[in-house]
Amino acid sequence: MSVIVLCYRQGEYVGPCLQSILDQTLDAPFEVIVGDDNSPDNSLDVIESFRSRYPDVIKVVSHDTNVGFAANFAHTVSLAKGEYIANIDGDDLMLPGKLQRQLDFLREHPAYGLVVHKMRTVDQDTLGPVSYPLPQKKPATFDAEYLIKNGPYFFHSSEMYRAQLRHRSPVDVGLKSVCDVAHLVQVLVGSQGCYLDEEWGLYRVNRTGMTSMRINNPERHRENMNDMIETCRIAADLGIASDAVNRGRARFYLTSAIFYLEHGREDNFEDCIESSWRAARIGMKQLVLYSMRRWPRMLRTIYPWLKQMAGRQRISA
Repeated sequence: MSVIVLCYRQGEYVGPCLQSILDQTLDAPFEVIVGDDNSPDNSLDVIESFRSRYPDVIKVVSHDTNVGFAANFAHTVSLAKGEYIANIDGDDLMLPGKLQRQLDFLREHPAYGLVVHKMRTVDQDTLGPVSYPLPQKKPATFDAEYLIKNGPYFFHSSEMYRAQLRHRSPVDVGLKSVCDVAHLVQVLVGSQGCYLDEEWGLYRVNRTGMTSMRINNPERHRENMNDMIETCRIAADLGIASDAVNRGRARFYLTSAIFYLEHGREDNFEDCIESSWRAARIGMKQLVLYSMRRWPRMLRTIYPWLKQMAGRQRISA
């Protein structure tokens, strides 16, 4: 078993994260590989202190420059030697029994290449419960086509998968911000995933940090959108059905159209909603926005009602 920990500027939290991994009871040997992306805080010092105490378990990958999430993940996961790989971000926590539960599932169900689980969303500092926007629909099983069409409904830190499925394709390091869907599609080609409706981890919600900046910054959002469109190309190259890929493109462009509408970027809104419409027809919200694309100011006044009518679309970061 290999546990991949990705860290950037999480000095306050990476210690508890690592301890929650080391506290796991597992009937198989495991390694922990920590990829630190040139954190400007004390993250690497904390990680090195754990390595000094557990030199046979913890390996550290440190970068001299900030290489970004995709490159950090690609390099770190390439070093995994285990038959199974589990992911966790450096500020999240595993609950006791998590690794064994997922390992048992994959051993008992050879048709599945990936197993994920529910996570409790908590305040980053108090660990008190907080809400976080995830899709309400959470099917027990899914495949690559489902994720392209609908997006993930679980967190990166809940994933465990068969290493052979990950190692057969390189992680696309050209993706700047969002590589999770591309990674999942690569793993799931010819396989399927299972969602366990059981809490096996804590996901810290940072209301003002990197995720918040990425969600609310128009330039970062464009970067995210480009990554998701590139993900659709990757899916098409892997043989995912064209209908699923086109619906994925339509969804990603619709998400961006809504984002730009809310931020008053009228030209960007019109471009994105037209691109969404050309890709595929995916629902009433898309139809309304496309039909009224020439009147974006009016749309902004009625959009709160539209959100209530159809539920807000989102890109999972």
